[in-house]
Amino acid sequence: MKISSRVEPLTRSAIHAAVQQDPSKLETALQALPDDQAVREAVELALAVTQLVLRDIHQGEPSDEEIRAVAAEIVRAEAWAHATDEQVSAFLLRLVKGEPFAGAVPTENVVILAIVSAANLLSSCRRDDEEWWNYLDRLEAALENA
Repeated sequence: MKISSRVEPLTRSAIHAAVQQDPSKLETALQALPDDQAVREAVELALAVTQLVLRDIHQGEPSDEEIRAVAAEIVRAEAWAHATDEQVSAFLLRLVKGEPFAGAVPTENVVILAIVSAANLLSSCRRDDEEWWNYLDRLEAALENA
C-alpha cells in the first residue's frame, strides 16, 4: 500500500484527537482533509491499520467472537464517540471479511468508526515499551512493504 505523504499527517492528527478522546479536535482534524480523495485515503489508511492490529493481536484472522469482543471493548472505552456495540461489531466484521459497509454501516459513520477504532487499537494494543505513534509507524512500514 502506498501511503500518501499528503494525507498521512492529517490521518495521524485525527487518530491523535481520537486517542485523546477529544471530539472537537477530531472534528477539526477531519475538516483539515482537503477533499473527498483525501478523506478516502485517510479512511483507507485507518482501515488498513485497524485490520493489521486485529491480525496482530489474534495472531492471524480473528474469529467473529473475537471481533465482537474487541468491538465491545471499543464501545466501552470510547463512549465519548457514541458508537453502539451493533455499529462497531458490524463495522469490524465487514472490515475483516472484506465485505462492503453499505447496508450494514451508514456511510457517515464509516469515517468516525475507522478513526476511532484505529485510535483505540493503536493505544490499547501497543507494546508496553512503545507509544501508539511508534506502533503506527511500524504498521505503516509493514503496509508500505507489503
